[in-house]
Amino acid sequence: MDAFFASVEQMDRPELRGRPVGVTPVPAPSGCCIATSYEARAAGVKTGCRVADARTRCPGIVIVRARPDRYIRVHHELLAAIDTVLPVSVVESVDECWCELMANERPPEVAERLALGIKRAIRERVGCVTCSVGIAPNRLLAKVAAGSSKPDGLTIWKRSDLPGPVLALRLTDLPGISTGINRRLRAAGIASVADLYARTPAQLRAAWGSVLGVYWWHWLRGDQLPGPRTHRRTVGHQHVLPPAHRSPEAARAVSLRLLAKATQRMRSLGYRASRLALSIRFTEGGGWGDWTPVRPTDDTAALHRALLALWADAPGGRVLQVGVRLEGLERADAQLPLFEGERARGSLMRAMDRINRRYGADVVYLGAMHHARGTAPRRIPFGAPPDLALPDIDGAG
Repeated sequence: MDAFFASVEQMDRPELRGRPVGVTPVPAPSGCCIATSYEARAAGVKTGCRVADARTRCPGIVIVRARPDRYIRVHHELLAAIDTVLPVSVVESVDECWCELMANERPPEVAERLALGIKRAIRERVGCVTCSVGIAPNRLLAKVAAGSSKPDGLTIWKRSDLPGPVLALRLTDLPGISTGINRRLRAAGIASVADLYARTPAQLRAAWGSVLGVYWWHWLRGDQLPGPRTHRRTVGHQHVLPPAHRSPEAARAVSLRLLAKATQRMRSLGYRASRLALSIRFTEGGGWGDWTPVRPTDDTAALHRALLALWADAPGGRVLQVGVRLEGLERADAQLPLFEGERARGSLMRAMDRINRRYGADVVYLGAMHHARGTAPRRIPFGAPPDLALPDIDGAG
């Protein structure tokens, strides 16, 4: 999707169409634009820009408070529209998905007709939000192709076209090559996509330090290989605090709510955690973080105690951002509770989840987060969209 959050705001509010728009969870000067319309981008306002800077660069910009629940609902409407043309194979994130073409759908003229059908279905069934479509021999190349002609683009790369279209790109234009990976590749003498393409599978494996380098060798040549098998390793949340919650005591209460959200989500996914991590950023700069092992558990109360123990070692100071992360995940059915107290506590936590699902966020909760119930509303993370069935505060509040 093209500038998805901003496009939804322009779709819902016709007076915003054609105008520069910035979307932020916190519409204050210190807030951050998590999405910008193409009109705003033309004025130099990019994703990640502070609201104050956005107003300086683009005096006519309209700053809109983010509405995560609305974006997730539109996401599901989009999937339904796409599914009338092609079945959706994989949902990558709230604004990205994949459709795998059957053999008789792969000739370029047929694939192009299907892509135009998707655009038409979105326009007719959802509204004036647009997408850019990439068609290529595998998912990596299709994603890069889609990004090469935004907004409302349609790009087809045939296997016979390779490697031509990708050679002009920078390494960091390729999804999955972050700053850290780029540094490793440069250390191995790989400074461009042409260098990457010229290496052997063994050389790329050495450069990546894992078998993932071999996969990259095949992906760049158009081979359709599924990636290495992965499993979820963490569940967590972080939140930039409003000024009223930046004292250590208030920040601690917010972290307990973040933990409650993360633990409920972990239970819904069927996992237990064996480590708990806390991270803090301070208003004066700098940060602090620590983690502690825990007996594998999905018990919010037990994890609360571990989190409070981490806070006892945290330095003082005004807190700008707090994050809580559950790590070392394992399937909940891999270890059965041995003691009656554990079984009863697990039943209690699941009962709380059912009540909150039925009646709304934080209808029942642990008392330690009482003063932070209205904080840390739903946000849309990178990766899979959040489950709207899990109760939370709407970020538009």
